[in-house]
Amino acid sequence: MKPVNEIDKTVTLFKLFSDPTRLKIIAMLVEGEYCVHEIHDTLNISQSSVSHQLAMLRERNVVKTRREGKLIFYSLKDEHVKELFETAYAHANEC
Repeated sequence: MKPVNEIDKTVTLFKLFSDPTRLKIIAMLVEGEYCVHEIHDTLNISQSSVSHQLAMLRERNVVKTRREGKLIFYSLKDEHVKELFETAYAHANEC
């Protein structure tokens, strides 16, 4: 069996994926990098909510940032996150 602390980290990751707003943001970031304003416009979610959710995802190592002038662009941290999302999405939407 896997160590309990590693299981707890996995639980935390799945909790992040269980929030509809965060999952919509992750789905968007699967396609590329976006700034808060672009996510806000696309998903019709308040900028403060987008920023809050992105901060949570960043704290848990799901997203990374890149600064360009005053703008901060967000993207997925690595391919594991993309694969996890795509696998879960495919499984949930099987006929």
